[in-house]
Amino acid sequence: MVERLSDFPWVIVRIDCPLCPHRKGQYRLARLAEKFGADIQLCGLLDRIALDCPRKSHPWERPAGQYDPRCKARFTDLDAISRPPPDLPPMLRKLTVIQGGRG
Repeated sequence: MVERLSDFPWVIVRIDCPLCPHRKGQYRLARLAEKFGADIQLCGLLDRIALDCPRKSHPWERPAGQYDPRCKARFTDLDAISRPPPDLPPMLRKLTVIQGGRG
């Protein structure tokens, strides 16, 4: 089970909310680890990323270490229904290998 950012299996971390259709994004794992630390709990990371969600309750209003029951922000790729992301950032996916070269 993935509990910490350091356990996340892909280099792209996608987050969305089924209640808010315009709330979705993707982040590079390395940048999140640099900004928040690799040992941050995933529920704590969601708290920080979805801080401005109008449905969000304050951390002291719910049991420690639990997701917010009113805010449905989630890690898209940890949901068994979704398809995992390509393991390359968007800019690198467009690169192609050209056979041959200088002789």
